[in-house]
Order: sequence, then C-alpha cells, then structure tokens
Amino acid sequence: MARKLGNRNALDDLVMLDRISEENIIKCLNNRYQQDEIYTYIGPVLIAVNPFKMIRGAYTEGKIREYRGKKFYELPPHVFALADDTYNQMINKQENQCVIISGESGAGKTETSKLIMRYISAVSGRSREVQEVKDKMLSSNPILESFGNAKTVMNNNSSRFGKYMEILFDAGGDPVGGRVTNYLLEKARLVFPGPGERNFHIFYMLTKAGTQQEKEAYYLTQGPESFWYLSQSECYNVQGIDDHKEMQELRQAFNTLGFSNDELQNVFRAVAIVLWIGNIEFKEGANETSSVKDTQVLDVVAYLLGVDSGALAQALTTNVIQTGVGMRAEKIRKKNDKNQAEFARDTLAKAIYSKLFDWLVKKINVSIEKPGFQGVQIGVLDIYGFEIFGFNSFEQLCINFVN
Repeated sequence: MARKLGNRNALDDLVMLDRISEENIIKCLNNRYQQDEIYTYIGPVLIAVNPFKMIRGAYTEGKIREYRGKKFYELPPHVFALADDTYNQMINKQENQCVIISGESGAGKTETSKLIMRYISAVSGRSREVQEVKDKMLSSNPILESFGNAKTVMNNNSSRFGKYMEILFDAGGDPVGGRVTNYLLEKARLVFPGPGERNFHIFYMLTKAGTQQEKEAYYLTQGPESFWYLSQSECYNVQGIDDHKEMQELRQAFNTLGFSNDELQNVFRAVAIVLWIGNIEFKEGANETSSVKDTQVLDVVAYLLGVDSGALAQALTTNVIQTGVGMRAEKIRKKNDKNQAEFARDTLAKAIYSKLFDWLVKKINVSIEKPGFQGVQIGVLDIYGFEIFGFNSFEQLCINFVN
C-alpha cells in the first residue's frame, strides 16, 4: 500500500521512493504518465513529462483557482503549484525568485514558461494599468517565438535561443513591468537548416501569409520554395502550426507592444533581405577569384538594403587585409574564391538577422520595462533544448553543455 503525505500519494514525490534507482524512478514516472499524471516532484524540483496531447482540464481557470494560495505539497504536483509557491515566496519574503527550466528539445520548456506567466497573470492585480502590463508581457511571446523558434526533428516549435524573462512586481505583488534577456541565438540554422527541419518560423509566415502589398514590395510572391535558405531542407509545413494564424497573432502582438507600422514593415523588409541574400550565387573565376552569377538577384538585395549593387558585390567577392601597424599599416584588398564569397554571404545574412533579433528584444524591453524600478521580481529562465544534429553549431554545443 502506497504511503500518504497529507492527502497526497507519496509517489507524487520521488524522494519518498523506498529504493532510489534509475529503474524505480523511470517506472514511477511511466506509471504516472500512463494515467496522464505528467508532473512529479523531487523535493522542490518539478519534473514535467511532455504528453504530446492536450489533457482535459489540466490548465483551466478552475485549475488555477484550485491551486491558488495552497501549500506546495497540499495538492498533486502541477506547474501551477510551482508558480503559486514562487509567487507567494516573493510576496511573503519580499525576495527575488527564479525558476529554471531545462531539458531536451521537445520536453515542453517553452510551454511551461508560458503557463507560469499565465498563472501569475491570473492571480495578480486586475487594474487597468496592471492588465496593460500583463498584455504586453504575454504579447512578447508570439514575437520571440516567430523570430526565434523553428521546427527541428524532435520538436515542431523548438526555441532556438535562450531566454530569461524577468517579471517586475510592486510590494503588493502586482506586475509593473518586465525585462527580456536573450542569448545564443542559433544563427547557423539561418543558412543551414537540417533535413526535414525548418528555418525560423517568420520566414514561412511572411512568404505565405504576408499581405499582397508586402509580398510585392519585398519580392516574395513566389513562396518559400523559391529561397535557398528555406528550400534546402525541403520542409515548408508543420503539423499543428498554421502560419496564417500565427501571422495574425504576430501582427496583434506588435500592435499591443506599440510597434509602428513603419517599424513593422522595416522588420519584414529585413526578413526579406536575409532570404534574398541566400539566393546570391557565385561562379568561380581565374586565379581563385569569384563573381556574382545572377546580377538580378544582387540588384534586389541592394535595392532592399538601400546600397549600391557594385559596392555589395565587391564586399562579398573581396576582403580587406591589414598588414603592419601604425605608420607602416597598409590595407590590401584580396579577391575571394567561390567558397569564401559564399561564406561572406552567409555571414552577412546571419549578422543582419542577429541584429534584427536583438533590436526586437530591445524594443520589447522599451515597452515593458519600468524606469526606476524598485521592488521584487520573478525570473523565468528557459534554456533552449538539448539536441544532437548532423551539423552542430557552437551555440548548440554551449546549450548542450549547460543542460
């Protein structure tokens, strides 16, 4: 007969197992999983096993009310219990709190972070000012996911960047602002998504669901199949993801966070620039030199960038080397071979997209930060997932090490 702890089965907490072993831990987790009990404690640590399905009644408003104000071990394990305990510890002790979420890709880390934010939003204040802060905080998710998430072999909506979200509270426990810190965006995916995977969601959202005016303005009328950075993996659609619906939610999120239409269009222009840069091809010349194969593609990129086509071609097919220092310094322009030109092209694309992502985070922070903040905060660290690809980027190596 299973032991009891209050009204809670002891097997809710792996610490209470009679014999701690890998076999017993896995057996316990599996038994609970088969009964749709996806949450299990190890003391203060919450294990979540992704069910890859919706569990009826698991995250309703009624479930939020059920866990609100309860002791951590009073009810069965749940992410809402963790969120409630974190929130109450912050208020009662007036101390900053942090939730660290880690695991393999597809484990449910991003969804867990959103559930924590949703719970805190539901149990905190409801004034107009507080609700506005909540709306802005929640609206940051569609933007960050559109530009930072992608389909991988293991996960259809995998975060390909690390995110630390800070929720700022006054002494009464009402959210007054927030702050987002991003790190290790997987830039390698931009130029080389693996077979059966997708690039970042925004590329498919814009090429499929952009307005006709946007498609014509940014030369995107032919769809995602026309761009090398998207077509090389031969994956354009994802089960369970509606790119048209996601685009509508993205536009609403930009509006909620106060992005102007000019800013929105400049964002879409930058996305189109990256796609068109990937379509620039080079041909090998004599003496290890190279040149642009199709100048029409180059002209499109130059037009969207607002630069001279000749200057762009020179920047891609040559590089400047400095020799000596001080008065003896001399700059030499060296021709790039085909491989070097392709490397320069991909480096430019990654630099533009990385700067765009950083700018989006900065704009989000301008909208949600609280100047002169004095209070307490809850930090939610969403470490993007452990994965092993055919080609592993430096960013992925760092993330695997952290996980």
